[in-house]
Amino acid sequence: MIVVGVMIGLGLAASWVLFYRFPGLEQADPQDQGNKRPRLSIIIPARNEEQNLALLLGDLKNQTLEIHEIICVDDGSTDQTAEIATAAGVTLITAAPKPAGWLGKSWACQQGGAAASGTLLLFLDADVRLSPTGIGKLLKAHQSTGRVVSVMPYHQIENKTEALSLFFNCLQMGANGLGLPVGRDQNKPSNDQKQQAQKNKKQKNEKSSHPYQIGLYGPVIVISRTDYQAVGGHAAIKDSIVDDMALGEKLREKNIPFALFLGDQDVSYRMYGGGLRQLIQGWTKNQAAGVAKTPLLILVLVFFWITASASAPLYLVLSLVWQQWLWSAILAAGYGIWVLELHRIARHIGSFSMIDIVCYPLLLLFYLLIFLRSLAKKILGRPVIWKDREIRLDK
Repeated sequence: MIVVGVMIGLGLAASWVLFYRFPGLEQADPQDQGNKRPRLSIIIPARNEEQNLALLLGDLKNQTLEIHEIICVDDGSTDQTAEIATAAGVTLITAAPKPAGWLGKSWACQQGGAAASGTLLLFLDADVRLSPTGIGKLLKAHQSTGRVVSVMPYHQIENKTEALSLFFNCLQMGANGLGLPVGRDQNKPSNDQKQQAQKNKKQKNEKSSHPYQIGLYGPVIVISRTDYQAVGGHAAIKDSIVDDMALGEKLREKNIPFALFLGDQDVSYRMYGGGLRQLIQGWTKNQAAGVAKTPLLILVLVFFWITASASAPLYLVLSLVWQQWLWSAILAAGYGIWVLELHRIARHIGSFSMIDIVCYPLLLLFYLLIFLRSLAKKILGRPVIWKDREIRLDK
């Protein structure tokens, strides 16, 4: 049991490293923007997103800042996606047949990017929701850092099935290095850096991306047209399952820095509102492929984090069965500490209830089963179905 106690302690230490900070978007100052505001083109790839798209377009109409253009790329939808985009008055592009070697979302984004006329591109997934100041905060982040900006949206939980995403969401943040303490001020440059960003738009001569942040967050990416063209657009990552990670790698290759943020209440989404089947398919698609791109140090920290969070409830049950009352009390305290630690993390990334967190062993078990399912499909070369398309995880 001493080994278990040590493991729990190491896991808590790993948790404080992985989730040391929670960088949010700063409030935009309209006077700050002035005449320096770039022409913003918003690109929304959409496949069978009639419900989500209507909500997002409504949010975009209510923004406090002017948007140059909104482009919706209909990626072979069989519902009312195209009609909703047309009725909202946005530019509608019907995606051409997908060429061999391309994945659907990348193909749609590439066509939207090619059609955009703005100097700044914002790629938004259709399930993203924005407060009236959301766009202003994204532009503020881009202008103040002088970097490509990507945001992990706040997960709005609307039913108990969606709460199964707890550990997936935590690891979206932790495994991508967003919360690491090293370089914790990367999103708050000095006055000299701000002046340089205003003059040059990008600090390309500095390796200012966090060394352990391996990629972007696909739902929200703000990138200048210049940088987008420099990395080759989505054509450079046309066959990548985890396209956001792949785009981050391309930015590093070109020494183009990027900064990551949490969306808080201003940039949110509802993931997999279509039910359990959609949730399983979505998370299966991403897990094994994402692990393959994670740096070794982060993998070690994640291993201790998961192992320790699982050890507390597991050995608590065993100690109760074995009637080891002293260890039962100690492990019960350890379990309570993990509940508090997960609450500290989860409140920044989604609207998970305290009941969800108290029952976290069930959510962790679900995560592990999906991860093993994803790994098996990758090893065996079996496809996963996502939005009526087969995607092979062995690429």
